[in-house]
Amino acid sequence: MKSDANNKLWPFKPRITLLTSALIFICLLLVAILLKTVFKLLVQVPDTSILIGIVFLSLLPIILLLIDTFIDRGGSIEYKGVKINFAQVHQLTTVGFTVPINIGVPGHPVSDSGTTAIIDTLRSATSCNVVIIDLEDGQAWWETRLLVLLAGAARRGRPAKIVFVATDYTISNYFLGWAHANDLLNKLLFAHPQYLRSYHNARAAARQWELVGVVNPPNINDSVSPNPIMPPNIQPGGLAQRHSWMAFNNGLPNEFLPEQLLASELGELIEMRSGPRSITTIRLEELFRPLLHRDHIDLSWPEKGQLDNYFKTDDDFLAVTESGKYKTILSRIAILNALVKEMVTKE
Repeated sequence: MKSDANNKLWPFKPRITLLTSALIFICLLLVAILLKTVFKLLVQVPDTSILIGIVFLSLLPIILLLIDTFIDRGGSIEYKGVKINFAQVHQLTTVGFTVPINIGVPGHPVSDSGTTAIIDTLRSATSCNVVIIDLEDGQAWWETRLLVLLAGAARRGRPAKIVFVATDYTISNYFLGWAHANDLLNKLLFAHPQYLRSYHNARAAARQWELVGVVNPPNINDSVSPNPIMPPNIQPGGLAQRHSWMAFNNGLPNEFLPEQLLASELGELIEMRSGPRSITTIRLEELFRPLLHRDHIDLSWPEKGQLDNYFKTDDDFLAVTESGKYKTILSRIAILNALVKEMVTKE
């Protein structure tokens, strides 16, 4: 044991720490079982909640040891040749997928044919867990296009996190903040009266086509089909009928039909009439300020500054930058898990 053990939160070696955690888990589990089965206590507390509490308490020795290690190494974790620092986070996390400007149709209002490019971009974006929106100089993205992306992300559950960057004077890819896609969608829907109406219209029209199911390729409902298949009770002249060609792809349902219908209606009612609104850095603040997570670690900072910011936030994820430029999203638990794994391997 080191001479300064009295100044440590957990003065024991890693092997003892792991054994202690295991013993705490077993003892607490036995106590919980006795309290519930023999003494009939904690019967109103769900088993899941009890188990979560037991796991958390049993991990405390490991957490305390990791904190001591951080403090000792000034922001880098090292034990018997094992070292992990914030400059290596790209090995633990994903940088993310940068969505093309205006979701693939930049600079002009979307037409029905242009929605196909939007769907191709959505397919790529929803295959990732993190996507990057580059606002550039403030003219690259429109609110209507961001709404389409967020609608698809919220419905499919991916991407879960949206990172915003922009060009700040001469610095490109400058980190502005990140937020959860669901939260952003719920906020943006109320930024314009037509957004919410079009969103619900598109969802309702897509549900009508769900009643049709799969069709044979010769009977696909498109502009060349002499006898198009229509959902029952479809509204004449409604969104579902006017864009029936979007409903299928080689006989299979279009997996992005709600978003394609939404893009088409927003293009017709907003982009082609009153004109879209660009998302500048100022507009981003107006729309999403309470939702944006701005805490980050910059690799150009001293190690102490990186460490301070790491422990300052309660977020599960933390952005990593370099001289202000976005690098990746760091899972705070991932780096701790990586250290524990390496320490066990070395032992």
